[in-house]
Amino acid sequence: MEPIFSNYSPTFLYVDKYRFPKEWVNLTAQVPFCMLRYICSGSAQFVVDGEAFTVHPGEVFYIPQGCHLYCAALEEISFISIRFIGSIQIQDDDMLKRLWNIGRQYDFQDQPQMEQWFEQTYHSAISRAKYKRLETRGYLNLICAALARRSAQDEEQEETVRADRVMMESMNDMKYVRKRALASQNKSDPRIQALVDYLTLHPEINLTREQMCQMCDVSESTLRRLFKTYMGKTIYEFIKETRILYASHLLMTTNVPISEIGYRVGYESASYFTKTFREVFGVSPQEYRKNSREA
Repeated sequence: MEPIFSNYSPTFLYVDKYRFPKEWVNLTAQVPFCMLRYICSGSAQFVVDGEAFTVHPGEVFYIPQGCHLYCAALEEISFISIRFIGSIQIQDDDMLKRLWNIGRQYDFQDQPQMEQWFEQTYHSAISRAKYKRLETRGYLNLICAALARRSAQDEEQEETVRADRVMMESMNDMKYVRKRALASQNKSDPRIQALVDYLTLHPEINLTREQMCQMCDVSESTLRRLFKTYMGKTIYEFIKETRILYASHLLMTTNVPISEIGYRVGYESASYFTKTFREVFGVSPQEYRKNSREA
């Protein structure tokens, strides 16, 4: 895995429980974030970019960011829906598919812990605990890891004996060895990770270059180099995305005016905030808020 992708993680936005009657229909709309839905009861048809799926109790359904989604209940249905966005985004690229070949639909009826993780995500999110961000992030990681594991198991079952032999032979190939040796050198730097954690948890605080250097105990040039190496982007690109991500959370969960949200995350100009938001999400803050509440 390339160093930039090794730093990918799902970033929690919102979770809620839904119950809809048999007549429920959600017309086709573009989804500005990723979603994971656990079907608690009932059934429905979800159409993602024109491909139709029928979902049933005990199943997890994955909806990638940017897709066009249509939903229609086949009977009364209830589900828990988690919304998130990736820490690394590539336009028109499904990162969970790219990294772990995670598909659309998985049956977890035989694994009750999956429903428990969705439930615990919901209860953590609505709690007032100071550590709830840690919990929601942890449960979301567990859910994604379980999907990745299931996907890997499915792949292994489909592999032929010839494919296994080719893979084993490649383990001894010098090119493979060099690639693994290079990858082993790209371990996260604890100083950079500490800065990343602080910036993620405090998107509304403006740190100066001097303060960031003091926090990591390195020179400015070293900080820029290390951050780019381990995060695959500059510090200021990361800060921009982190602040816009925080803004997206406020747009989704509050009725705070858009101009005020922009100001909270460091944009004195509403038009510049809108321009930057569109660069990250592909839609304006107004469209994001509307789509989030209709999705």
